Amino acid sequence: MKENNLEKNSGLKMYFAKDVAESFAELEQNKRNFQVAEIVDQVLVQEIANFENPIYVAELGGGAHADRYHQFFKKITQEPKGHLDWVDISPLMLELAKKYIDSDDYQDRKEVIDFVEGEICEYLGGLKDWQLDLAIMKYTFNHIENIESLFELLSVKIKVGGKFVSTIANLNAELKSFSSNARYLYNGQQFPDDEKRELKDGDSYVIKFFKVAGDKNSGYLENAEVVSYYHSAEKIKKLAETFGFKVFIGDWKDLIMAGDEDVGVKQDIFVLTRK
Repeated sequence: MKENNLEKNSGLKMYFAKDVAESFAELEQNKRNFQVAEIVDQVLVQEIANFENPIYVAELGGGAHADRYHQFFKKITQEPKGHLDWVDISPLMLELAKKYIDSDDYQDRKEVIDFVEGEICEYLGGLKDWQLDLAIMKYTFNHIENIESLFELLSVKIKVGGKFVSTIANLNAELKSFSSNARYLYNGQQFPDDEKRELKDGDSYVIKFFKVAGDKNSGYLENAEVVSYYHSAEKIKKLAETFGFKVFIGDWKDLIMAGDEDVGVKQDIFVLTRK
């Protein structure tokens, strides 16, 4: 199963190499990653404010950091306790996620989390229809090439009124040459720092991660690169309509009712609500 997952998801090889996965998880301990997690946390709490416990949740492509989402976990660990499937294709990332909450501070989280190894669409296909109240993706959506299959599955696994909350990259269709943590390769090629590339639906690009977050001169974390795909707002809106969702897509600050002023960074998200 693990070999098949790696073969089918060759653009995610770094998550199956122990040294690389561990180094990448540590690289994620940076200001930007914490800020995005806090943004997602605020959006989650707002979107499920009227949900009654217990709720059934899936974090799809959860990665190593089950130590995020403090407000959200406060809600689902209240009695009657909810349930969270922390899903990742890489067994290494799941082991790291367990380590990040291996302390007394996170005992309540351990009571509600199941760590599930598997490919996202295969996991969703194995759920009962209408089982999920909420599904979450952080830094994962753009790694999925066939989002049509994802939307179709979400449409029958999320309850009426349920939610899907996801971050999304490059919503303006522009690919910068680098971000605070990574360099981007368009058609396999690096391009000048002062230029951008225009993306079209279905375009793929490679992300190479710096050794030190925020320092593009530090060199690259060896073998740490992934393939991502561009999906336009127009395509997402069309799929949402086709599969019975209301959709918000844009900067998180245009959605949140009352946010933390300290998290003033821009981050595009989209939220689907099952009609």
